[in-house]
Amino acid sequence: MSTLPSNSRLVRGMIISCVVSLLVYAGIIAWADTDGVLEALQHLEAIHLLGAAGLVLLGYGLRFVRWELYRKRVGVELDTGPSLLIFLSGLALTVSPGKLGEAFKCVLLKDETGASISSTAPIVLAERLTDLLSLLILIALANFSQHAEHAWILWVTLTGCLGLVGLIACPPVTRLAVLLLGRMGRLGRLAPKLDHALNNARQLLAPRLLIPAVLLGVGAWSFECLAAWGIALAIGPPDLSYSQVVAAFSLSLVAGAVAIFTPGGLGVTEGLYTSQLERLFQSLGSTAKAARAGAASATLVTRLMTLWFAVLVGLCALGLHRRRRRILATKG
Repeated sequence: MSTLPSNSRLVRGMIISCVVSLLVYAGIIAWADTDGVLEALQHLEAIHLLGAAGLVLLGYGLRFVRWELYRKRVGVELDTGPSLLIFLSGLALTVSPGKLGEAFKCVLLKDETGASISSTAPIVLAERLTDLLSLLILIALANFSQHAEHAWILWVTLTGCLGLVGLIACPPVTRLAVLLLGRMGRLGRLAPKLDHALNNARQLLAPRLLIPAVLLGVGAWSFECLAAWGIALAIGPPDLSYSQVVAAFSLSLVAGAVAIFTPGGLGVTEGLYTSQLERLFQSLGSTAKAARAGAASATLVTRLMTLWFAVLVGLCALGLHRRRRRILATKG
């Protein structure tokens, strides 16, 4: 029997996410002045949006390479084409708390190959950890001096990531966790699965795989930062530097990821990115009113191209994946 979620569940989740995002975006536009936002958006041309979409797709390409490294390391046999569709399908649930909806890929892999969730769930964990580490590296390389008051977000995230990696890499700790779970009544039946998942996670987070995975993440997120910079440059001051946008955008993404209670970081990422852009625009000569409208406009378009474009790509890939499965079922 197929383990794929029903269309109704997907549609229900998408509707909730869309309603939340519309409320957030409406609030940003009202705060920034609707007329000012509309005026700022007039500076954007189709080439800016196409360029941003192309850069985001390049980023997905690098993240897919990382996905393939992980998939092969845990022993899941699958052709590249179906693997790509499953990887992209995970983007359909990007707008979920902490991006946990991307665990949907594990469900698709189980349906496709029979691989257990305990085998593949560590892939999603490793992806999230390496994404955060990649963003932290980008922030460290960028001009962070104007965002120093938010340094605590970086230290909390770095401590959490390294702490989790350290715990998983320590066999006595993982054995203790499995032992304790095994003594918890009915939950004890999950102990072998937890042990298997932790063993796979330990392999994926070992230095020989962690380092190339983080480097691929740095490249992937650099493309998204470049897309954000192109949009901000089209709307804001012409002397806005790439490093300034890298620091602001990456920090906002980290804050949204850490705020796991929000779907896709909605509200947190937008609010922090807008406030940072507003400050940058003003420091580069924009009036307070223009800076606020420009920052709000750049944030909305950037999130459209980096968040909701991902959802669109994911839905298209999921449709293709399901169509392929139906064709195979009829032939079988």
